[in-house]
Amino acid sequence: MRVLFTTTPAPGHFHPLVPLATAARQAGHDVAFATGRPMLESAEALGFRAFEAGLSRDGDQDAEFLEIKRSARGLPSAGVEMDRVAIARTMYGVRTRRMVPDLLGLARQWRPDVVVRDSYEAGGAVAAEALGVPHAALDTTPLYDMAPLRADIRRELDRAREEAGLPPDPEQHMLHRHLHLCCAPPSYLPSGRARPKTLRALRPMPFDRAHGEDLPDWVSRLPDRPLVYVTFGTITNRWVPGAFPGLFREVLAAFEGEPVNVVATVDRDSDPADLKALPANVRVERYIPQSLLLPLCAAAVTHGGFNTVVGAFDAGVPQVVVPFLGDHPDNARRCAELGLAKVVEPATLTSEAVRAAVREVISEPEYRAGALRMQSELRDLPGPREAVGLLERLAAGQEPAGAR
Repeated sequence: MRVLFTTTPAPGHFHPLVPLATAARQAGHDVAFATGRPMLESAEALGFRAFEAGLSRDGDQDAEFLEIKRSARGLPSAGVEMDRVAIARTMYGVRTRRMVPDLLGLARQWRPDVVVRDSYEAGGAVAAEALGVPHAALDTTPLYDMAPLRADIRRELDRAREEAGLPPDPEQHMLHRHLHLCCAPPSYLPSGRARPKTLRALRPMPFDRAHGEDLPDWVSRLPDRPLVYVTFGTITNRWVPGAFPGLFREVLAAFEGEPVNVVATVDRDSDPADLKALPANVRVERYIPQSLLLPLCAAAVTHGGFNTVVGAFDAGVPQVVVPFLGDHPDNARRCAELGLAKVVEPATLTSEAVRAAVREVISEPEYRAGALRMQSELRDLPGPREAVGLLERLAAGQEPAGAR
């Protein structure tokens, strides 16, 4: 079986696919990735065959991409208007339309039997349907309600489908037509929301060491006191004006004089030196694998991205969530409902509010107990090997088996 993984060229989209791709390779299947720089190099570094396809992370100076990004200036960091730009017009729009021709071209030399994509990389679905190949999505934002963007996404995807010679898909069945893998603890998903019939539960597969990174030696030499991890993820700093360094600096100032160690990561393209004049107990790095750092932590201050939220669950770590865009507010709301986190809204964020929230989630045992409950649920879900079996059934023309 040939399996082609397609992904948006950002770590938060690429990393969740890697364990499934690794499991498929270990099962003896031929596996390749199609993505833009720099994730192309990351896939190759892990020993996967990789095809350059679509736009790079920074858009390759594509005129439409740059114009869409400019249109985000001045918009509130969270809300439908920002999501319309960052998600509908960018992810499902220009990125999809630039991806499809490259995928159709590479299929002439490497035709897949099944395509697996991150849920925001729709080019893989369009190309698969044009090729008559089954496809699957790994849902990296299961709580995000696309309803306010449905008309915008439909317009963007129908344009991409038309360019690929496909008819319109007004109900957007394409997005989860064959298999929809959802990596969330069962109790984390609210009851009452409609789910695709093709949904199958899958244990999250933490992976964030694309370049073989290890935990830095200095972590073991930190003073003997609780460790707090701070991250805004890999997308927020690029799309939310003022997130870096302004809001990031305000969060870190909360730890001045607090009896904790703080390790913060920005992203590979941001400069920690821009934060300046930090508290003595705060250390900022471009990147550290959170799967190695979180198990050592008493708490995490996060943006509420699903990968990070579930990574904290996997480590049994309570959170303070500062939600910005996309699914961040949905995850923040759900974590608060379940007693897993405190929420600090970016619009009213102060160092004092962050400090109080961190003190609460560290000192009140119910937050840690809730995170450990989520951890237990995750461990009971099927893993990558079972997911490979579902892909094998797809490639054989059979409906994937398994409980929804």
